[in-house]
Amino acid sequence: MMIRSRRLCWFQLILSLSLCCSLAHAEDNWLQLKGDSQRSGNASASSIQTPLSLVAAVPLTDGIYTSPVVSQGNAYVIDGAGIVFAIEGQTGKVLWKHATKGGPGNCNNVASPAIIENYLHVGTAAGYYYVFDLKTGAVSKELDCREPIFSAPLVNKGRVYFATLGAQVYAVEPNGEVAWTWDFVKEVVDFDGNRWSGADWLKHRKDRVTWRDHFVCSRDICLAGDSLVIPAGGRTVFLKDTGTAPQLQVVGEIPKYAGAEFPATFGQSADAAGNVFVQWHRRDNAGRVEVMRLDGDKIQADYIKGTQTSIRDPGLLSFASVSIRGNNVFRVRPEAGLGLCRHTIDSETTEVLCEAPSVCPPVITENHIIYGGLDGVLYVVSLSDKKTTEFKTAFNAPITAPVAVADQKIYVPCEDGYLYILNADGSQPQTQAALPKQDLAIWKIRNPITGPLAKPEFDWYTNYGDFGGTNANAQGLKPPLRMRWARRLEGTVKHLPVCGGGRLYTHTAEGQIIAVEQDTGRMLWRRYWPDVYLSFTSPLYIDGKLLIPQAGIKKSVMRCLDAATGDLLWEAPFTGSPSWSRQFPPVVAGNIAIYASGSGEYAAQGTEKAFTFGGKPAVKEDGREVMSWIYSNDNPYYPRDHRPRIWAWDLDTGKVVWEKDFSEYGRGGNDCGIAILDGKLYYSTFFGYASSQRKRRGLPVENNGITACLDPETGEVIWLTNKYYVTSKCTLSARDGRIYIGGYNRAKEDTQDRFVWCLDAKDGSLVWQSDAVTSALNVVTVGKDYIFSNALRGKGNVFDHKTGKVLNSIGHNYACCRFTLSEPYVLGANMDMIDLSDDGKLVSTGPAIDSRECLGAVVSNGRIFYTSQASGFIVSQTYGEASKKLPAVWERP
Repeated sequence: MMIRSRRLCWFQLILSLSLCCSLAHAEDNWLQLKGDSQRSGNASASSIQTPLSLVAAVPLTDGIYTSPVVSQGNAYVIDGAGIVFAIEGQTGKVLWKHATKGGPGNCNNVASPAIIENYLHVGTAAGYYYVFDLKTGAVSKELDCREPIFSAPLVNKGRVYFATLGAQVYAVEPNGEVAWTWDFVKEVVDFDGNRWSGADWLKHRKDRVTWRDHFVCSRDICLAGDSLVIPAGGRTVFLKDTGTAPQLQVVGEIPKYAGAEFPATFGQSADAAGNVFVQWHRRDNAGRVEVMRLDGDKIQADYIKGTQTSIRDPGLLSFASVSIRGNNVFRVRPEAGLGLCRHTIDSETTEVLCEAPSVCPPVITENHIIYGGLDGVLYVVSLSDKKTTEFKTAFNAPITAPVAVADQKIYVPCEDGYLYILNADGSQPQTQAALPKQDLAIWKIRNPITGPLAKPEFDWYTNYGDFGGTNANAQGLKPPLRMRWARRLEGTVKHLPVCGGGRLYTHTAEGQIIAVEQDTGRMLWRRYWPDVYLSFTSPLYIDGKLLIPQAGIKKSVMRCLDAATGDLLWEAPFTGSPSWSRQFPPVVAGNIAIYASGSGEYAAQGTEKAFTFGGKPAVKEDGREVMSWIYSNDNPYYPRDHRPRIWAWDLDTGKVVWEKDFSEYGRGGNDCGIAILDGKLYYSTFFGYASSQRKRRGLPVENNGITACLDPETGEVIWLTNKYYVTSKCTLSARDGRIYIGGYNRAKEDTQDRFVWCLDAKDGSLVWQSDAVTSALNVVTVGKDYIFSNALRGKGNVFDHKTGKVLNSIGHNYACCRFTLSEPYVLGANMDMIDLSDDGKLVSTGPAIDSRECLGAVVSNGRIFYTSQASGFIVSQTYGEASKKLPAVWERP
């Protein structure tokens, strides 16, 4: 049942006079995340004035990813390392601090504290929940929840509520005494085993876990009316405190939109009228802000117009909770030009208030809206005239947690490890504190990965494992698997984790590059560049450098970073859409970095059906053909100006060494791949299977694609064939003198058959053609003992090395899952582990942390690393003997 927009407005207007009363803070206090139990961010009782002046910059021990709270002029905050600080607001003096339990693994703390009476409540990533005496810092109560707490405590009517990552909800008294608990996994998912154990999930499911088993609560709970609202496993749970026990009211589900699976919640908040605003994501940039309201035992649902995104519409997702005042909804997103927007209920209008990109929830004071940017700048925007006042932090590190506002001061948590305290009373003091000059070196590894496989030769340093794109290794993988760490991610991803130098690197499709410790998952650095648009590209780690192609409709740039610090070393432009097959990063030969792309004109939606992923094509009046940025899986042809390109840069300077345009052989190039083998560069590209369509449009018809061998130092072509080539959604791989080619499309329009081709690397001649397969997706994986390829919604196949005959198949009905091979196991979505030596037996599955199944896991340096495509989550596991010695930080002996 859909909410009528006028009904939403009615509730907003009826209760507008009670907004101030709903706030859980007085003007001189800021007692919980975003200022109230609704997480509305609506601090209408707080008034600030510009200009701003710096009172103090207080150094903590790690990056700050939580919001401070303030009581009687003192601020309280927990840093990433789990150290709780009490700080005097007038001077920045540290009054007391406390190191919470968990050691080095207690990192990336994201649960903001809360204050009730004279107690400070704090949940930690190590799974301990603390209640401190506000004045002395003495521990009044310690609860061992035995799983991480990512959700901030919520204060309401004399009680405090919090949820664990495993979706267990606690109600506690101000002194920390537990009133009751409730468990989503037991009550709703109906699972009574160890929710973090793949073996227990397999025993329960008898097959792989799916989105139906998704349970994690990684974002903040909120209050709507008298209901606690829990974002658990892509569902929105309404829970009532009856005093002595919880009462489940309803489990809400997001309506069908770009799919029907339970999506991920990236932000949740409510207003005083009881409307819950859920920023969610289902797949491939598809999401919006849903408005849900409890009506008896049912959910009424609508959405905020102008917030919907997808791969066929312009605009990127938001990764933060919205803030609400009356009929206005304020939303940030990591998109240049659309950083802070105001949406209006019952209206299609979207008003840009500030262009700076962000993943930081905004806070609304009486006349201003305040948020932190990915560029390390605090933005204070006037609601009356949109005039913006800026405060630049010292080291350009992002501000990702919301500010606190009290006593005309703004408390700004920053990922550089400093808490900045700003005066916002409109005065212009003659002297003010200086910006700090000491870099706290958050980027330095504190806990190196150790063990016999920690050496560089065991790095999974590129998306396909190595420069041959074999997608395979052998590092003694065997069960049992055991969780090591888990961390939150504010972005979407289409590539596998990449490791090198003791770090794990992630590139979000929206332009963030993030480095964390392999051993603990601790955040080291985060960098962001604007104008990156759904760039599904992977980083490459090489000799202390990180190469990353960041692509967008406006521009595409290859960037080279210092892998330790994230500092930019050089950048160089290239052309082309990353799209589905652009997951591969550059390859390096000697001191030359090489990348393949296409060139052409792009838009959010193409001009012809064949250029689009779906929906109605955009017609150009002048007849120009424009390629859709995210194009169809089944592409029979490409626009006229689309050309296949290869680029080569000097690894030290970024200067172009050579570049090559293969359009003399045909047009196309968006689907292509590159690999290095025995000092040679191999390149394969697809021009589309429909030669009749190309003829009709006046394009070359001779070739549907090509595969070539080149000298990587000069770009000189050594051999070239037009008989065998990748089709779509697939790169090529190379090992032991052979080249392997697959794809999703048919190779020619007169057949529906798909094959894997094995070529001789010396001359491109055919060694074997496989049995016909449904498709060969992403890459043909080539290990020492096994050759494997996945098929979209079909069987994954194991091929004979000598003949290409299909020896075995695995089912389980995967979609576009990006498997890897660590022999003899292939690793799939949600840490699925399948034994190719035992007829494709599933030996472990789960926990289900992802709504989608686009990505598998990788084995690197003796650990397993998994990044969710849809759900904003990264985890690591140990295996075999190591799993006995290296538990998760939240596990107890």
